[in-house]
Amino acid sequence: MRLLVRQNGKFGYIDQSGKLAIPARFENASLFSEGLAAVRIGGKDGYIDTSGKIVIEPRFKAASIFNEGLAAVLVGDRWGYINKVGKMVIPSSIVSTFAFTEGLAVVVAVTKDGYKAGFMDTTGKMIIQPLYEDARFFSEGLAPVKKGKKFGFINRSGTMVIQPMFDDATPFREGLAAVKINGKYGQWGFIDTNGVWIVEAKYKNCLRFKEGVAAVEQEGAWRFIDRRGEDAVPLTMDGPSLFSEGLAPVKIGGKVGYIDRQGREIIPPRFEAATIFINGLAAVRQGDLCGYIDKKGNLVVPPTYEWYQPIIDQVVTFAAEIE
Repeated sequence: MRLLVRQNGKFGYIDQSGKLAIPARFENASLFSEGLAAVRIGGKDGYIDTSGKIVIEPRFKAASIFNEGLAAVLVGDRWGYINKVGKMVIPSSIVSTFAFTEGLAVVVAVTKDGYKAGFMDTTGKMIIQPLYEDARFFSEGLAPVKKGKKFGFINRSGTMVIQPMFDDATPFREGLAAVKINGKYGQWGFIDTNGVWIVEAKYKNCLRFKEGVAAVEQEGAWRFIDRRGEDAVPLTMDGPSLFSEGLAPVKIGGKVGYIDRQGREIIPPRFEAATIFINGLAAVRQGDLCGYIDKKGNLVVPPTYEWYQPIIDQVVTFAAEIE
């Protein structure tokens, strides 16, 4: 396992004991995924393996993590996909894209009607034609798409199985999807895969379900609800959170600690910021420095590295969205 760190403005990787495994020499870097990590050298992105060896030479304007064997790379002003030996298997002709999930990637292409979103398979074939104003990735066999001004859900054949009636929508997780009604400043709730309301739309904001609960915002406070819409954890929080490996970081009184599913304080709030747990470790901030703790709150890696918010965003996005 390699943990991404920042030192003297450069990026490198440490192992789980805190030993520097790959020196901090990169201008930018990503998490490892499927054995490779995107790194920037001389203003170009390429890929290294877990030993730090460059396996795909830096030649791209930007590069994403690998998922399902492919990674999106930017050449000029268009995206394409490479495989793990750096071969361009899908030519760079896409305006924007996201990682492959369930064998398909949402892509934005230029059409006679302007920019439209559709879905491409791993050979580059457009399986679902670019007909939509917006789209999100496939999860549990369905994907949110925007047709006109409203979001609905399509299946892998492109059939609209939940009609467009929402002002916003997220992919399904654990059988439920968060959807928004009543306009830009409306309310969020949750539907099942048949489009049936399971949790009433009454929240200002929310996250997707994970480990049986979802964080929702109502009347200026965040809390966790279960699949019935009832309080799952007996506390309110200053901001959103999600459970991972049985624990959730919560901010109360300006500091972050960790609770379990019963709301018990497992790690006291003593950090300025913290991430979810991944493989038994979580990044935490003390002052302006970043370290890593285990699930008992022990500092496995002392806070000696620079805290860098984009790293944290990568951790949460990767683990929470496309794990």
